Amino acid sequence: MEHLILSVLPVIVFAQTLPLEWSQSYGTYDRPVVHDPGGYSLGFSINNYAFYVDESEEDSISYDTRRFDIFAQLGIGKNAELEFKFSYPTCGVVSAKYMVAQGRAGIAAKIGFGYMKGTRAGFITDYVLDFYPGVLLSYQLTGHIAIYGTPKMIYSIHARDRREHSDREPRYIFQYGPGIGIAIGTDFTVMVESNWLWGDNEGITYTVNQFGVGVTVTIR
Repeated sequence: MEHLILSVLPVIVFAQTLPLEWSQSYGTYDRPVVHDPGGYSLGFSINNYAFYVDESEEDSISYDTRRFDIFAQLGIGKNAELEFKFSYPTCGVVSAKYMVAQGRAGIAAKIGFGYMKGTRAGFITDYVLDFYPGVLLSYQLTGHIAIYGTPKMIYSIHARDRREHSDREPRYIFQYGPGIGIAIGTDFTVMVESNWLWGDNEGITYTVNQFGVGVTVTIR
């Protein structure tokens, strides 16, 4: 608990400078390991969108937009775990993970469901449903250092807000791409992660990169 307090305080201070923009982060900060039933961990992460490339316009934009996440993972059975994540300021995700193989090399399957609400310029409100199927892979380099990969897909439904005077139809966006990271530590773990996503938004194809740092503390 002392480690958790010392690690969270600087993040709370730093988070006061985060922009009031809505969006989920795409960081995973997870590996193919699970807690025993009733065991759990708490964590947070700070994620920066590094750049966005519009493939159709052949235009690249570098920018610095932060996302702050807090999350908890709970063991619910043999090889199974639940995760709850909140992406500041308006996105929540619930995920289930099942560990397929463990050892020096690990594999797990993970699927998540997310909900997000945000208002854009012109007072158009998006209610977004996200589905996150993915795979977790890891390889233990030493007893305290592991590299991991997180190939994933994200299917987003941007539902129409029927309470507004708008004829905007629902949008369906499909994204996919890999993530790679390094985890240092056991019960107190620091993870550095980078994610790449390729997407298609109504004919506009693009690439997004996100980089971040996360910390988890296991409670036994």
